[in-house]
Amino acid sequence: MNQSVPQRILLVEDDSTGRNATAMLLESQGYTVVKAGDGREALALLGEGFSLVLTDLVMPQVDGMELLRLVREEAPHTPVIMFTGHGSEEAAVQALKSGAFHYLAKPVNPEELLSLVRQAVAQHRMATEIAALHAHLSDRYGFGNIIGKSSSLLHLFEQVKMVADTRSTVLIEGESGTGKELFARAIHLNSSRSRRPFVAINCASIPESLINSELFGHQRGAFTGAVAARSGKFQAASGGTLLIDEIGEMPLELQSKLLRVIETRRVDPLGADKEIPVDVRILAATHRDLERLVAEDKFRQDLYYRLNVVRMTLPPLRERREDIPLLVRAFIDEIAGENQRPVREISPEALAYLQGYDWPGNVRQLKNTIESIVVMSTRSTIDVADLPPEIRGGTPVPSASTIARPGMTMAEIEKEAIRQALLAVQNSRTEASRMLGISVRTLQRKIKSYGLVE
Repeated sequence: MNQSVPQRILLVEDDSTGRNATAMLLESQGYTVVKAGDGREALALLGEGFSLVLTDLVMPQVDGMELLRLVREEAPHTPVIMFTGHGSEEAAVQALKSGAFHYLAKPVNPEELLSLVRQAVAQHRMATEIAALHAHLSDRYGFGNIIGKSSSLLHLFEQVKMVADTRSTVLIEGESGTGKELFARAIHLNSSRSRRPFVAINCASIPESLINSELFGHQRGAFTGAVAARSGKFQAASGGTLLIDEIGEMPLELQSKLLRVIETRRVDPLGADKEIPVDVRILAATHRDLERLVAEDKFRQDLYYRLNVVRMTLPPLRERREDIPLLVRAFIDEIAGENQRPVREISPEALAYLQGYDWPGNVRQLKNTIESIVVMSTRSTIDVADLPPEIRGGTPVPSASTIARPGMTMAEIEKEAIRQALLAVQNSRTEASRMLGISVRTLQRKIKSYGLVE
């Protein structure tokens, strides 16, 4: 077995003869084996870290199923193989459904055991590496749950840091699916209010007749069906942060009430005799053009000015294509891990098509697409054929992996990538800059330096 670090296996078996024989077999292959005589003893050892748990199914006190449940909770990347006796096939199938890697019927075939152990240990090593990579990506390119390295996203990260620990209202604009709530949460988590509630309400998903009650609360008997008093979102977010999402959908008559709450820091629940003071940081988000709504008398100008103290505009995914590889990598790791799917990689050609697509649904659509591919896949690598027809029918982004040839310098590769991008979009510098993930000004400078002509 060619491994620099011995793989540790926890062997749980109440029969000492079988336990010792299995341990000797595994140790002969270079594994480090820690033995436990029963489930209770195994529980005390779990924290030491193992590449694999081999356990008998039927044991007194803490049986194999209970041990499996605890391993899944405390060490979710650690595979579990069950030993089952005659007549325990039904229980073994249930163990598989509960997350066991596999099961072996007694008496155990040594070759079959070693084969399964190798597979399980390899899976654990891969899962550990993927988790470490995901952590590395988050540390290097992430901000909370937001992943990216584009200049537009890095600028937004700086805005979040600057505004997070203030009381100022923030207006977050962006197309649907760009991550407005994620940025709102990032503001909350980087503020001194982070230990207090973060509450979100979406004005587009609540009937107009209920938004008043949902936001500000009501007293018993305030309206038909109000059989009990209820606190609104402002009170629920007390001391913390309230995100009013899709604020452009808020009815005009409620906008004046919201404006008063912002100015007085007091709410007036429906049917209440007096106002209630609230300490809440207010964030608002919308995919609508509020300035246009103000011009059309569909949104109060004074409320707009109160909300637009700090303005953050999130770019659509098509304007930060250089972030797509990082997002795809993170989504594959997350979705494959959660659903126990074999997908680990994406081919350069498939990634080029993903980068070339315009993603009208933005990051949300990209994640849903990757999830659909991963859960339906039986292979380790996503290829062009796995992509939806509307994506593989588009224009892939030229990349070094698809244009580079042995002996080419980095400058030659970049020049060829720009040439192919211009060719793909009929020499539109705007479209080519979006495809390549660089600014139009940078593209113009490179076109001139490389002597390329439109």
